[in-house]
Amino acid sequence: MDNTSIRTSTALIIAILLFAAISPASAAAQASEKEWTFMIFMAADNNLEAATSLDINEIEKYGSSDHLNFVAQIDRNGGYSNNSELKWSGARRFYITKDKEPDKMNSQMVKDLGNVDMADPLALTDFVEWVKENYPARRYALILWNHGTGWKEIQPGAMEAEVGEIGLPAGMQAAINNISYNISYDDTSKTSMSIPVLGETLGQIKDILGQPIDILGFDACLMQMVEVSWTAAPYALYQVGSPDLEPERGWPYDLIAAAMTKKPAMQAKELAETIVNSYNKSYVGGSQGNTAVVLSAIDSSKSEAFKSALNNFCNSARRNIHEIDKYENARNEALKYSFGDYVDLGHFLELLIEAKVNSETRSAAASLLKTLRGERRTGGYISKMASNGDKFANSTGISIFFPTRQGFRTYHKRYKVHTLAQETEWFNFLSELATPNLAYLKLEDVILEDKNKDGRIAAGEEVSVLLSVRNLGRKPLASADIACKSDSKLIDSSEMAATVTRLPAPGKVELIKGFKFTVSEDAPVHSEITLNLTLSGQGLPDSTIKTTFYVKEPFASTGHALLVITDHFSPASPVLQQMLQGAGVKFDTWDRVFDGELRPEVLKRYLDGWVLVAAQDSTPEQSLTEEEIAALDSFLKSGGRLVLNGQDLAFTMRESDFLRTRCKARFVQDDVNVHVVSGANGFAGGQSFQIFGGDGANNQKWPDEIDPLKGAEPIIKYEEGARDKADDSEMNGPSHKPGAVSRGIKSSGVAGVKAVDGYRLMLFSFGIEAINSSSQRIALMKEIANFMQPDSASELQNLASAASRRIPAGQSSERVILERADLLSSVEDRLLNQIKEEFSKNPQSRDRVLSEIRSLPSQERRALNRLEKNIQSLLDFSEEHGTLRQR
Repeated sequence: MDNTSIRTSTALIIAILLFAAISPASAAAQASEKEWTFMIFMAADNNLEAATSLDINEIEKYGSSDHLNFVAQIDRNGGYSNNSELKWSGARRFYITKDKEPDKMNSQMVKDLGNVDMADPLALTDFVEWVKENYPARRYALILWNHGTGWKEIQPGAMEAEVGEIGLPAGMQAAINNISYNISYDDTSKTSMSIPVLGETLGQIKDILGQPIDILGFDACLMQMVEVSWTAAPYALYQVGSPDLEPERGWPYDLIAAAMTKKPAMQAKELAETIVNSYNKSYVGGSQGNTAVVLSAIDSSKSEAFKSALNNFCNSARRNIHEIDKYENARNEALKYSFGDYVDLGHFLELLIEAKVNSETRSAAASLLKTLRGERRTGGYISKMASNGDKFANSTGISIFFPTRQGFRTYHKRYKVHTLAQETEWFNFLSELATPNLAYLKLEDVILEDKNKDGRIAAGEEVSVLLSVRNLGRKPLASADIACKSDSKLIDSSEMAATVTRLPAPGKVELIKGFKFTVSEDAPVHSEITLNLTLSGQGLPDSTIKTTFYVKEPFASTGHALLVITDHFSPASPVLQQMLQGAGVKFDTWDRVFDGELRPEVLKRYLDGWVLVAAQDSTPEQSLTEEEIAALDSFLKSGGRLVLNGQDLAFTMRESDFLRTRCKARFVQDDVNVHVVSGANGFAGGQSFQIFGGDGANNQKWPDEIDPLKGAEPIIKYEEGARDKADDSEMNGPSHKPGAVSRGIKSSGVAGVKAVDGYRLMLFSFGIEAINSSSQRIALMKEIANFMQPDSASELQNLASAASRRIPAGQSSERVILERADLLSSVEDRLLNQIKEEFSKNPQSRDRVLSEIRSLPSQERRALNRLEKNIQSLLDFSEEHGTLRQR
């Protein structure tokens, strides 16, 4: 055999071995450039992972072909796989091929990457670079598959305080509570990719591909907003996404793959619009059910035209800022997407045009709206939008960050770094709305103050109208007019007017005395009376507010104690009333739903008695307001006696000085998930109580654990070792938050404390109404009542201890010293009245009282020197006038 034959044979063998070593996927990669490569970056290292195989199976109905590449990088957590055929964790790459098993993912794994942080820009660029090298095409679609929150990087715990008026799905809310993210949320790494970083990454991807991405898709919630599209515009021809929440099934990849298989050479615009139409079709009785959805495609080539129209509108609106109230009304009424500040831009513009703003602003708004929509055939900045359901009847397919004034103050520093804020006039428009260059006075609240200040406006009672006015602008105003009108015949003036000159300075609030009126003597109880108030002035947009009140019976204090409840229909209310009745306590009831907030004037009526405040959970209706906590604080400062009762009370007051300084307790945890308690330090005889089941209220889903601070004594503790078969699902009350997954004490295990410091206080961090035995509940209430109604000897010791106690260093301000003096004076006056009453019933008790004072330690006796003199004077007066029998 000659050398040529040998070389030929050797080359043939090497070629055969190389071909045998190449996998089918790699062989596909060696093919010539195809029409499309469809890349899916599935960041499923979270609670969405079960949907990964469903979507891949949809593509496998058609799979890759001679014209199309379908490629996916899937990162999974492995912890959410109960409903998935896949059980593995980590990141893997797949070349998706056609198969006939709709419920099984058969595409071959091309590469196992191990654990990957999918929020790392390098993970995304490496994926695209690998795709470009192995699966080249004329056009590329990149789909980011994940949770999404638009431009915002939602911070843990921000849901209630800042995020929005509209709730989120449970899965998404759970994710938000544990991590900050925008897109590409990774559970294992606890990371996510912000929109500015995404923009930088897309720039690198454009360089890798040597061309813009033809379609950038977001199979994720809330991503179709101007802030995102403006960031992505230089790097992608079209952007497809939803401004709202997407259902868990996401995109219908089978319909998309079918359309691409049928017409693989379609242009980017056609494919983008095909995805939009397919998505909508799948949720209108289609393959994915019946659900209201919205999806749109953005044409990035029209970004500059959009910017020009947006800037023109923003500048026009700022020049005509005196119409600010119309801007705000249109924003408030416009369609919102999940968050209260993700506003449909097109719907806002429509409402503004309808509001008949001046011609300049109206023309600019109409021009921007036309730029958004374009012509029917060619489209505008929104190339295509499809939606279904009444929910999205006003959708134009794109949202923009349009916060309230407070929202802008919360987010403006973070928002300012985004390219839209830096490259357009939108941020300046929002800034002008937040603090307009004019006097902008708004009526914020109406306070109706009845003459006896019990909060119950009664027939024949005079009422003062107080107005809370805020100047939201940058300029002052010398005077303004206030008008009040009512259609009711049950007040003595149906029209009232006043000119006021004491107006708030820029950024300030004033409480202005407006009018007085009197309710008719014959006004029936429960009559409804509405007042319409208007504030107007030169160059000032009118501010209007409406308030309604109901005529009520005057509050009559007939008892020695006050029970404060929230909603007498709740499970706790009748049980607490039965406990007080069983303990022989004469009491009145204040229902915060019917009677309104608990007021200082009402509490003052019980300075010689005691008050029990019950709250059942942390819903806004049940939680004590700041004003109510201030009223209770004032009550205790006057020597009041108070019982605070309820799960979540400590939780809702956890940041309050009142919990630490007055209750002398510290919040430990929201739900100890233990439902057996026992008395401590002699309280309740040390016996145990079950706080579930039986004939109690059975409403303790979230009993709090607290720690006593200096000056407090534990009186009840949780029994962690007791048999506890409580089931939250069988308990009464709302389900506004989840209970603890596990049970157990974290600190001292205290469930109740008492404090005596001039005032008397008991705090129960669970609801005593849930004790499951009636006899035990009544016995407990008797012990509480005895503590709250001490004899003179106990009060003498209380006053002596409080009066002799030094004020801690660093707290001896003039205000604290005066408050302390007022407290001691109030307790002393009450004690003197109590002793006087005891003397009248039993003259011999005087010897006991004086003996108890004289037996006190010298420091404490000196503190009671004035009281001792007053008692002696009382004795001398009584003997002189014969009101007491001689010894």
